Amino acid sequence: MSEFVAMLRLVLRKSGLTAGQVAAKTSIARSSAYNLVAATRTGLPVDPSQVRLFVRGCGLRQEQIDEVMRAWMRLSVDNRRRKDVTAANSEQLPRAEDLGVDECMEHIRRSRAAGEHVVAAAWARRLTGALLAERAELDA
Repeated sequence: MSEFVAMLRLVLRKSGLTAGQVAAKTSIARSSAYNLVAATRTGLPVDPSQVRLFVRGCGLRQEQIDEVMRAWMRLSVDNRRRKDVTAANSEQLPRAEDLGVDECMEHIRRSRAAGEHVVAAAWARRLTGALLAERAELDA
């Protein structure tokens, strides 16, 4: 993410403009333009339309703007996936040993039907544990 913001700073520097001048050329608020390239910024800009306006205001050609927006989209998707995985991993699910195989399978089906694939994957990991626990009981 910080590389993306560094790229925005480079685009701004190469344009010879200040963030305030870019804001004046576009519909971006002056404070938002400065925030896009702030040295303290660590995250990806949230609003893609602001990014598009900003780089257009810096004078990039359309194909360059498109490339910047493709990069923003890839990073945004990666960021969302990372947040989904973190949320799924932090979700308080029962221990595998406390679950039955059928219960895990039902949770997997429900999660997949709801489009919650990361949660379904977390349940699949628990399914493995439930299968191992079931096997251990049979072997005992």
